[in-house]
Amino acid sequence: MRKETNFYRNIFAIAIPIALQNLITLGTSLMDTVMLGRADSTGVLLSASSLANQPFFILQILTFGIASGSSVLCAQYWGKGELAPIRDIFAFILKLAIGVGIIFGTTVLAAPEWVMGLFSNNPEIIMRGAEYLRILGYAYFMFAISNTLLSALRSVEVLRVSVVSSVVSFCTNVFLNWVFIFGNLGAPAMGIAGAALATLIARSFEFIIAVTYFLFIDKRLKFKLRYLLGHNALLAGDVVRNGTPVVINELMWSVATSTQAAILGHITYSAGDPVAANSIAGIVQQISTVIMMGVGNAAAIMVGMSIGESDMEKARRRAKAFRNLSFYMGLASCAFILIIKGPFISFYNVPPETKDLANIIMTIFAFVTIFCSVNLGLLMGALRGAGDTKFCMTAEVGCLWCISIPLGLITAFIFGLPVPVVFFCMKTDEIIKTFLALWRMRGNRWLRSLTR
Repeated sequence: MRKETNFYRNIFAIAIPIALQNLITLGTSLMDTVMLGRADSTGVLLSASSLANQPFFILQILTFGIASGSSVLCAQYWGKGELAPIRDIFAFILKLAIGVGIIFGTTVLAAPEWVMGLFSNNPEIIMRGAEYLRILGYAYFMFAISNTLLSALRSVEVLRVSVVSSVVSFCTNVFLNWVFIFGNLGAPAMGIAGAALATLIARSFEFIIAVTYFLFIDKRLKFKLRYLLGHNALLAGDVVRNGTPVVINELMWSVATSTQAAILGHITYSAGDPVAANSIAGIVQQISTVIMMGVGNAAAIMVGMSIGESDMEKARRRAKAFRNLSFYMGLASCAFILIIKGPFISFYNVPPETKDLANIIMTIFAFVTIFCSVNLGLLMGALRGAGDTKFCMTAEVGCLWCISIPLGLITAFIFGLPVPVVFFCMKTDEIIKTFLALWRMRGNRWLRSLTR
C-alpha cells in the first residue's frame, strides 16, 4: 500500500507543475481570445488572432518535440545517475532550437500575408492576422529557446522554474492586453496589434527567467555556455536516431492541427463562423487536457527512469497504472466539458449561430477526450518514455494523415457536410490510436533501453 501511495504521489509531484505550466500558458491564449472577442463583436479579430497563432503553435509543438525526443534519453540517463551525457544532449538540442527559432521568426516577419493566406481566404482576416504577426514574430526567436529548455528540464525533474516563468508571462500578458487592446492608462487602443505587443513582452520575460535559471541558478546540471561550442558526436547521433521520430510525430501532429484549422477557415457554407467556434471550443478542449498532458509527461519520465535503472518489470507495472489512470481522467474530463460548455460559450460576444456551432463542437469533443486521454498517457507518455518512439510516430502520423485529414477534406469540400460532421471526422484518429496503443502494450517489444 505504501509503495502504491508513493507511486501516485510521485506522479502528481511531476504532473501538477507541468499541468500548471500548460494551464497558465493556455490562460495567456484564453485572455487574448476573450479580450479580442470583447473588443470586436464581428469575430474578425478573434478569428485573425486564432489563425495567426497557428505558426506559433507549430513552433511550440516542434520545440516541444525536440525537447521530448531528447528527454527519452535524458530520463534514462537520469535514472542511471549520469549527468555528463545529459549536459551534452542539452547543448545539442539548444543549438537545434536556435536554428528553428531563426527559421520560423524570419518567415513570419518577412511574409506575414503569405503565412495568413495558408489559413484563410478572407482578405480582412489576412490583413489583421498579418498585423499581429509583424509584431509577434520577434518572440519566435526567444520562445524557441525557452520552450525547448523548460520542456527538457522536466526530464531531470526540474519543474518549478517552468511554473514561475509561466506565471510571470501570464500576469504580464493579461495586464498589458488590458492596456494595449483597449487603450487604458493613457496608451492608444491598438486592438489586435496590442494583443501581439503584450504577448511579445510577456514571452521576453519568460525567456529571461528560463535562461537566467539554467545558466546561473540550477545546481543539478551546472550548465555553462561553453558547452554549446562542443559536440559529442555519439550522443548527438543517439538524439537524432531516437528523437527524430518524436520530432516528426509532434511536427506532423501540429501541422495536421493547423491543417484542420485551415479546413474550417476555408468553409464558406456554414451559418456560423467555424474558425471562431473552433477557437472558443478549443480553449475548453485544452483546459480539459492540461492534467492529462501532465500525467503523460510524468509517464514518460517515470517509465524512462525505470528503464534507466534496468528494472523492466517496474516499467511495465508503471505503464499499466498510467493506462488505467488516463482512462478515468478521460471520463472526468468528458463530464467537465459537458458541464462547463454552456456558461463558457455565453461569455463570448459572437453571433448566435457561432455560439450554437461551438456548443455542438464541444459536445463532440467531450466524448472524444476519453480516447485522447488514453493516447496522451500511452503514446506521449509510457510508450515514448520506454523508447518505443518509432511506433508512437507511426500510429500518430498514420492515423492523422491517412485517415482524419482526408476525411475532413472529403466531407468539407466534396460532400459539403455540416461543420460538426467535418469536425468529428477530423477527430477519428484519436479513437483508432487508442486501440493501436492498447494492442502495442500486450507484448514486450515496446520496452527499450537507449542509453550507452
